[in-house]
Amino acid sequence: MNGFILVAHGSRRVAANEEIATFSQSLSQVMTVRFDVMGHAFWELAEPSLEQAIDQQVAVGAKNISVFPYFLAQGKHVVNDLPSVLEQKRTQYPDVTLTLLPHLGALPGFADWLADQL
Repeated sequence: MNGFILVAHGSRRVAANEEIATFSQSLSQVMTVRFDVMGHAFWELAEPSLEQAIDQQVAVGAKNISVFPYFLAQGKHVVNDLPSVLEQKRTQYPDVTLTLLPHLGALPGFADWLADQL
């Protein structure tokens, strides 16, 4: 079973976190062919945390989980923090494959797509 988690920073503003949850739900409607279970997580300031989201997906049977950092740049969270959590979870769940996808700003064609939208 394949899982997908969109992970964003998180905010003290509830509306910002709700926007991420809504976006994640919209994304899941178009990605159901590739992923059996989808969700979102926050690095800080909101829940579910990335750890909680991974635990939830493993609990329902996900064996391959892709984590998508919804970040524009390679800041500390993308370079250090997220990989650290994935390493911890790989130790906890040795039979689960956890893949950290490229962050939003590094996606091929993202700059061209953005330029077309503006």
